[in-house]
Amino acid sequence: MAGYIEKGAIRRHELVGPEIWRMEIELPRTARDAKPGQFIDIRIPDGTRILRRPISIAGTDPGRGITEIFYRVVGKGTEILSHLKAGDVVDSLGPLGNGFTIPDGHIVGVGGGVGIAPILFTARRTQPGQMTVAIGGRNKEEVFWKDFFPQTLRELIVTTDDGSYGVKGFAIAALPDIFAKGPVAEVVTCGPGIMMRKTAELAEAAGIPCEASLERRMGCGTGGCLACVCDRRDGKGHYKVCLNGPVFNTKEVIL
Repeated sequence: MAGYIEKGAIRRHELVGPEIWRMEIELPRTARDAKPGQFIDIRIPDGTRILRRPISIAGTDPGRGITEIFYRVVGKGTEILSHLKAGDVVDSLGPLGNGFTIPDGHIVGVGGGVGIAPILFTARRTQPGQMTVAIGGRNKEEVFWKDFFPQTLRELIVTTDDGSYGVKGFAIAALPDIFAKGPVAEVVTCGPGIMMRKTAELAEAAGIPCEASLERRMGCGTGGCLACVCDRRDGKGHYKVCLNGPVFNTKEVIL
């Protein structure tokens, strides 16, 4: 999906985790149109960086015209973003890409790192009791996400590598038990590559459709720069993640 340029003021900007920031931006059109799994491309406001920074949408409030994102400071561009304050104006291109399908029936979400953001958006759009979510982090400080998920989830499973919060281990370890409890209409996942691969393998073995939101450097957001390609599973070349994705059926791509 091709987006549009929209500029809006920051209404909230706060540090919520290790080098992870939460930002609420007044982007009414984006808030109205965005679907879980889509992203926005933000211009870095220092005048020297041509490429925008792609950031998954974590939620919207159409009534207030608010679009919410989370991002990790990983370089100079996102470091510049972290110094913006409430009232500063953000230049956004979006909403971009294809979102999750969100069928009727039980949906299972699996997320890790900042890849939890599109899982959070999905959880906020599903019906009460429709979604089970498993999220993981290295330690207690990295699973702050749990506080942002709606109380309407069927279940929220939190894991940590060191056992400092929730279940010790990885989020994917919860999937066999979830699948055994009853029918699952779809699995959605976003996060580290190995986590998404294992999630897709378990879903495929159980005969459950799985969609993954791929994380790539999507500088233009419109398919022109070719910086975000991924390999097709059928061997017929590549997909442009920003244009053909970022959400793909896991049978279509090599994760």
